[in-house]
Amino acid sequence: MAKVLLKQYYSLLSIFLFPILFSEARLIISSHPFSTKLSAKAMAPKNEKLTHLHFYYHNLLAGPNVTALPLNPKGPLDFSDPADLFGRLTMVDNPLTLDPELNSTTVGSAQGLYGVASRSEVAFVQLFNFVFTADGGEYRGSTVTVLGHNSIFADGTREMPVVGGTGVFGFARGKVHLKTYSFNTTTGNAIVECDIYAFHY
Repeated sequence: MAKVLLKQYYSLLSIFLFPILFSEARLIISSHPFSTKLSAKAMAPKNEKLTHLHFYYHNLLAGPNVTALPLNPKGPLDFSDPADLFGRLTMVDNPLTLDPELNSTTVGSAQGLYGVASRSEVAFVQLFNFVFTADGGEYRGSTVTVLGHNSIFADGTREMPVVGGTGVFGFARGKVHLKTYSFNTTTGNAIVECDIYAFHY
């Protein structure tokens, strides 16, 4: 009788413990022992939202309030010669405003960098964190991160991907539409109209 009960006990133990042990074994077998597998269903956003943000950013390479700083200046800017601009890197802290005028309401800043990544056109590889700082707004302290290709002289609207975010925009994905509002070919100063379409939770 004792042997039968013991056999049943081990059978039940194997039924309940085997899946757990097997799951743990898969984690141990992982090439990254510091990682943990999580349930995608448990982490998935329950109420995903789509938010549209509209503002202007000011990229100022010259003037009394410079917001864009070349990291490896190569002489005067010549936007007619992409090969000469190739490789230039610029760090930015560009103000975001509700209207094209610099003195209009500020809602945040575009912090990041861009580099000229083409020898045949003036095209940037651009990484910006849009950091929202508007007082009293639900987005204050949140960010949207974009990374992509920006051909600044392309006709019409350019598009870049949203690759992430923080705060309200945690797990953000989507796209950004950029359209040049004004551009000074002598100084490189530009005002860019920006529309962000971001899914988030």
